[in-house]
Formats: sequence, C-alpha cells, structure tokens
Amino acid sequence: MEYTVGLLVAGAFILLVTIYRLRKTRLHKRLQQQLMETYDVSGLDTSGNTRYVSCYSHKWVLDNISKKSHSRIGVILQDHLADNTLFAGIWIGFIVALSSMILALVFIQSLRAIGTVIVIFLLGILIAVGPGGPRYAENLLDAVMKVKMNELNAQDYVYVKIANDTIKHSVVMNVILASVFILIAPWGGLLPTLFAQAIALFTVNLIWEPAILLLNYSVAISIIYIASIIGIGSFVCFRIGKRLISHEEDAPVVHY
Repeated sequence: MEYTVGLLVAGAFILLVTIYRLRKTRLHKRLQQQLMETYDVSGLDTSGNTRYVSCYSHKWVLDNISKKSHSRIGVILQDHLADNTLFAGIWIGFIVALSSMILALVFIQSLRAIGTVIVIFLLGILIAVGPGGPRYAENLLDAVMKVKMNELNAQDYVYVKIANDTIKHSVVMNVILASVFILIAPWGGLLPTLFAQAIALFTVNLIWEPAILLLNYSVAISIIYIASIIGIGSFVCFRIGKRLISHEEDAPVVHY
C-alpha cells in the first residue's frame, strides 16, 4: 500500500511542478511570435548547430551561463584556497565529510521511519526539478521579455525558439513520467519483488553462470569477465543518464 501511495504522490507532485512551469508558456510563445513577425528569420538555423553571437541573447548566455560568477561563499572559499591551500583543504574536507555523515544519517532514519518508499519520493523530486537546461531557458526568456523589441534582432529569435523547445521537451518528459508513476501505482506493491527478480536474473544469467563456466578454464579470465560486465553496465547507465539530461551535439558553427 505504501508504494501505491508513494507513486501517486510522486506522480501528482511532478504534474503540479510541471503545471507551475507552464504559467509563462503563453507569454514566451508570444515573444517568439513577435520576433518572427518583426524580423526576417526565414534564413536562420534553429536546429542549434549554428551559434549566433551578434544579439542580446548570446550576451545573456555568456554572462549568466558560460561566465557565471561565483556566489559570495564561493568567492570566500576561493580566497581561502589561494591564501592557505592546506588549511582550507582540511576545512573543506572536514565540512564535506561531516555533511555526508549527516545526509547519510538522515537518509537512514528516513528509511526507518517511512520505509523504502522514500526512494520513490526522492526520484519524484529529482524528475520534477529536472536538469538545469529548462531553468536556464526560462530565465533567458524572462530576460529577453524585459528588453525592448527594437533592441533585439533576428538572431534573438533562434535563442528564444530553442529555449521554448527545451521547455516543451522537459514538460512532455515530465508528463510522461508522471503518467507512468500514476498508472503503475495500483501495482506498486509488486515493485520490490519485480526489482529483486530483475537483479537476480541479471546477476545469475549474465554474471555468475558465465563466470563459473569460464572458471573451468581460467580464474583470471573469469575475474576479467565479471569486471568487464560491471564496467560496461556502469558505462551504459552513465551514458543513458547523460543522454537524458543533455543532448550531445557537434560543435556549432559560429555566425556573426
């Protein structure tokens, strides 16, 4: 029952955050339409493969993303590292270690109090928050909206359109994932069993049985096989996660 409730709550939370992000969608689309009507944008490349640098949006990206300044705490840490590297390193290490211990303790106590369903809540929060791309896109659109239309140019349209497309993609993904959470909620109690069976099948069929078979020929080959499977699996998971967070693209062509 707790997994059913957890999936429903997580799915509803993702939908609420997504709906909240949609509050400015109409204004952002109107901005894109105004730029398209004001300037000739027919010859512009909106695929993201071309970088336009003679516009306000490009300057905003440089100031707020590429060359984003550190916070006050970050500046203080950098000053301490520059003045006394060893002492500052010890303090930073102590703070990181203490924070890790506190977070681990909180997580363990949460598991004891709420159960493993806390993992579903954390996953829902991560999905709702999402990667930084949509947040930067929304901030860019808000900044461009504050600028007078005669101070912009056709190249700004490319940035605005890509930003709107980024937000749209994020919204679609969030809605799909939230729907999946809600749809599978009635069978939430089966998740631990299915998860355990999947791990058992993967471990037995892809690791242990081939490793035991190879053990008859060579211990070294068996160990190398196990290490290779674990390494390949970790690499695939990393690539999939990176792919979901950001799109890999070729180096863009700069257009002045």
